[in-house]
Amino acid sequence: MARQPKFQTSSNLKNRLISAAILIPISLYIIYLGSPYALILGGCITIALVMEWIFFCLKNRLSFWKKTIFIILGTFYLSLALFWIFSHLLLPEGWKIIFWLLFLVWSTDTAAYAGGRLLRGPKLAPSISPNKTWSGFVTGMVGGILVGYYTAFWLFPDVQNGIIIGLLVLIAQGGDLLESVAKRWAQIKDSSALIPGHGGFLDRLDSFLAICFSLALWNIVRLL
Repeated sequence: MARQPKFQTSSNLKNRLISAAILIPISLYIIYLGSPYALILGGCITIALVMEWIFFCLKNRLSFWKKTIFIILGTFYLSLALFWIFSHLLLPEGWKIIFWLLFLVWSTDTAAYAGGRLLRGPKLAPSISPNKTWSGFVTGMVGGILVGYYTAFWLFPDVQNGIIIGLLVLIAQGGDLLESVAKRWAQIKDSSALIPGHGGFLDRLDSFLAICFSLALWNIVRLL
């Protein structure tokens, strides 16, 4: 795969930083305000996610039956994750666990990105995501666990279990790879261009959705 020109990489990083600097504080503030503002934000993002998911389904190049299974499982995955998110946005202090998970995911993504670019080394899964490295995976795990553990003291004191936090960070990285697989099947680079420097909302929230889906699934299993 051809390497991106240096000026394109720098421009993309600049766009990522500007988008993050604007969207992150606004999103966190609205989530903190709670209902109905958080629900309105969630509804707008849900519309974008659904539109991007439809785009994935239309662009998918799998055979008919594989594509059908892909659509069914993907729709279930997205629906269950969104259900978990909205059920917590409705809680008086639901913003705390949303904040905690977002900090955990963002720190994992940032540490993995920085570690991969600085340390490089062997590829993690070249057939799925050529830019991901084992060094990025390790730094992502370390960064996510550290931030997740220490922010738990502030936001979610009941969850100070390093094993649970490590598992969530691992799921976050798995969610990133899962979306990379889906993009390869659809033969697209980004889910959309709604967020400059980041692609679409599925690109930005893939790790967060993976964690939310896993927590929702765990709640269901506990009820059985």
